[in-house]
Amino acid sequence: MAEQPRMAAPFPAPPPFYKHFTKHNATQLRQLRKEAGIPSHHDQDATINTSPEPRDLDTLSLPAELRYLLPPVPPTNHQFKAFGILHDLNAPTPALADPALQIEQLYPSHPSVRLNPQSHLISLARSQLTTYLALVGAMSQDAEQWPLYTGDLETITFNMHDLINQYRPHQARETLILGMEERVAQMRGEIGRIGEARGKVQQLLEGLETAGGGLGGVEGGVGGMVGEGGVEDVAEKKRRARQRAAWAALEEDMGRHAD
Repeated sequence: MAEQPRMAAPFPAPPPFYKHFTKHNATQLRQLRKEAGIPSHHDQDATINTSPEPRDLDTLSLPAELRYLLPPVPPTNHQFKAFGILHDLNAPTPALADPALQIEQLYPSHPSVRLNPQSHLISLARSQLTTYLALVGAMSQDAEQWPLYTGDLETITFNMHDLINQYRPHQARETLILGMEERVAQMRGEIGRIGEARGKVQQLLEGLETAGGGLGGVEGGVGGMVGEGGVEDVAEKKRRARQRAAWAALEEDMGRHAD
């Protein structure tokens, strides 16, 4: 019986050094940093570091299982490698106007297109869908015709990305304006609520003054609670009850606004 072919894995296996990222190794590395007087990365982020390069342990002085836990050194210039590809931070953003790209521009060059690219993006999206359907139909008849349609799809996609990138500065400004307007509306709402609380407090104080002469009425009422023969005056008891109710309402209202 012939040997069955082995199924290839849908995704590549992770690098073998991932096994070193354990809690035990992380605790051991943290202890070594503490003994060397080197703050952890959390502490370095919380404090201002004036040194040109952050201090850390020497990689060669660590055991093999701890070396992979040290983060790589930050790039010293504007160039760095990722997955074998060299990236330049100072490289200009590619645009359709770059002669090296040799991509046809499918939308007008008028400045108004930057501020209102919606109609052109919709047209390009429809052209992209139509071209894709044409590609499917052509490949069902002759599979050798795919380069013609895929080139058109690439040109349409590049034009859509270029329009979106040109619109991003305007989008950032509009987002900032919306955030500032929301903040202004929030502050105006807070001012309005403070004014409402002030009006309620003022009404309660006026009610206290009308009922018993304000705070002076309260103090005077305490001295005159007891009349001749030790019998409380009925009017004084009513006034005291109104004052208590007013103070209770005031405390309740102030507590509600404090919450």
